[in-house]
Amino acid sequence: MGVMGSIDSRLNGEAPMPKNVTKDGPGAHELWLRAVEVVRGRQPAESYTNWLASVRFVAEVNKAILIAAKDPLTLDRIESEFARPLQKAWRQLDPKGRRLRFQLWSRIDAEIRDMVGNPWATPGVSVSPDVPVRSACATGPGQSMTFASLVEGDSNHRAVGLARRLASGAPIPAGIIVVYGQPGTGKTHLLKAIQSAAAGSGDTRRMAYLSAEEFMTRFVEGARAGDTKELQAFVKQNELLMIDDLHWIAGKAKTDKAFFGAVRAVTSEGGHVIITADTAPGDMVGLSRELSSEMRGAAAVEVGLPCKEMRREIVCRHAQLIADGTPNFILSDDMVERIVSAIRGPGRELCGVLWSLQLETGYGEYAPTMEKLDTVIRRIAGEPRTPSLDDIKRACMQVFDLGKAEIESGSKVQSICHPRQIAMYLSRVMTQKSYPQIAMVYRKKDHTTVLHAYRKVKRALEAGDADMVADIERAQQGIYERLATLDARS
Repeated sequence: MGVMGSIDSRLNGEAPMPKNVTKDGPGAHELWLRAVEVVRGRQPAESYTNWLASVRFVAEVNKAILIAAKDPLTLDRIESEFARPLQKAWRQLDPKGRRLRFQLWSRIDAEIRDMVGNPWATPGVSVSPDVPVRSACATGPGQSMTFASLVEGDSNHRAVGLARRLASGAPIPAGIIVVYGQPGTGKTHLLKAIQSAAAGSGDTRRMAYLSAEEFMTRFVEGARAGDTKELQAFVKQNELLMIDDLHWIAGKAKTDKAFFGAVRAVTSEGGHVIITADTAPGDMVGLSRELSSEMRGAAAVEVGLPCKEMRREIVCRHAQLIADGTPNFILSDDMVERIVSAIRGPGRELCGVLWSLQLETGYGEYAPTMEKLDTVIRRIAGEPRTPSLDDIKRACMQVFDLGKAEIESGSKVQSICHPRQIAMYLSRVMTQKSYPQIAMVYRKKDHTTVLHAYRKVKRALEAGDADMVADIERAQQGIYERLATLDARS
């Protein structure tokens, strides 16, 4: 049950409602999650994971949205680093004009805490099960994490195949399976898809999903109460146990020991444990020798970054989901290509662009434009660096399938001359270099050759020459992709 589900159950007669506490209005929790995603897209992944991911939505109290931090250090960091951007994002999202209030969980009124229950005792990181912001981002609010909504390609094909076998109950020799890869590549989506497929087929196996963070929270709370039997019994009863984000227990010796026992309890009875992690078993740090050995003995499969076609599919699917609720949200093919070429990271980052663009356009007040999109991309990916003359030349060589000798030649053959003129034109408009400097790169003694190429291409573009426009766009796309590839390698 999500946090708001917990609140609803208490507000519907199971417990009295304090006078100053208002039942969650339509979408308040979802608005909070959207605000988090807007801010998340502008923060380093590590900063989000260490701080923002650990706070929890509580309730509306005195016309303010109460957000809880678990410890004073987290509260201090949230107030100093995240509060202002969160408040700004929230003001743009909330039609009721409420404000956010951040508070230490232990200092919140006991009556409210009793009503809400433990907001950390829910799977995932600050996410209700109905808002899958941790998926491969082929899904969105209102669409569950299933195999049908997962974008499959070369980077995750083997992991998806393994997940389907687990969901179907097909025999798998390994008792432990580790799915690893960068954050935002859809590992959580796979676990949820297994759950959904098994439930939909009437599978009678006992199975459970929980994050490693939740496991740690339950264990610590049980240890403080002097009894961890409830957690042990919950884990041991499952034939398929799915644990998300193993890194949460790294360096936690007692939790590590309990986790090792939980894994053994399931596998010793012939069950399976599927674990997601950010790194391969051999690269995991902070685990005990016993648990590390157990992970190294698991069947491991990597989920890589999505290829270009996968990124395009993720963008198109998610843009359509947004358009279903925001009819004015229409992306042109050029916009889709701009996102795909500029954002080469995991699906989560692609979704961040779309959510931020939706916010930038006032949730349907304005139609998206390339200018607004570029603004959003700069926020998320940073200012694009200026390509060098060599970058432009090499990208055009690849796009138009020319060799170095050909693009530097004086050939008048159209298939060589035309791409060379495009490369010279782009060298002028995409850099601050002079005509003589550009001429040197193309082995020209006279800069008038570059000037002639620039003027010819410019005239064609001003005249609306469709072929020239298309070729310029292809060349620019190739340049952006080259820069992104070089940045990824560095």
